Amino acid sequence: MRVTTTTRLACPSEEVFDTLADLRNETQWNSRVSSAELESAEPIELGSRFAVVNGGTAYEVTITTYERPSLLVLEASGNPALTIAYTFAPTDDGTQLESDFEFRPRGVLRLLFPLLAPVIRREVPKQYASLKALCER
Repeated sequence: MRVTTTTRLACPSEEVFDTLADLRNETQWNSRVSSAELESAEPIELGSRFAVVNGGTAYEVTITTYERPSLLVLEASGNPALTIAYTFAPTDDGTQLESDFEFRPRGVLRLLFPLLAPVIRREVPKQYASLKALCER
């Protein structure tokens, strides 16, 4: 299942990129993320790894594309497995952020996931409103 969204933020692309690349920031804007820890060495870069708990599910997340400030791709192993591709485009007043989520559920979750899809589609814009508030303060 795919979910795609576009959000405009009144802050520079570099700032939005850095906020999203350091998954430890997710606890500040994503109410579903209860913990996010860097498992690899600083600085945050291609190959950086994080342990994240989202909605009670543990994920191992790796940065697989790091093209600051235009493209960031994260691969998350867990159930569902997930790829998140962020594209950042500068605008006159900040950044246009396009996000593409590809969910790959396994097992029983594969059967239940179509029922969860409407909830996920509603939840993503709510979380991005919190990201917008964080970036614009």
